[in-house]
Amino acid sequence: MIFLLAAAAALTGLPKADEDDLRCLAYLSVAAGKVDGDQRRKVDGGALYYFGRIESRSPQLDIGAQLEKILHAPGYGPETYQADKARCHGQLDPLATRFDAWRGRYEGGE
Repeated sequence: MIFLLAAAAALTGLPKADEDDLRCLAYLSVAAGKVDGDQRRKVDGGALYYFGRIESRSPQLDIGAQLEKILHAPGYGPETYQADKARCHGQLDPLATRFDAWRGRYEGGE
């Protein structure tokens, strides 16, 4: 399992921050096909967050091509998907909580 994770982590040859964010974007791309309604909006929001982070650091990067490399690599599968899911939610969930609190203050014209 460690070998698979290491192999999948070295798919793009990019800086670690870009690689990590691309892997979160890949996870969210897969997850988007599995959910709908409010869950889909949350997945889309998370994808936009990671897309923006990558774009701001590396505007020249072909994000779509890098995602294809990750999603179609032999080392990418259920184990790496679950590992990325856990890592990415560790980053997104606290932000979503803070965002919901912020949004709650301003909804309804307050």
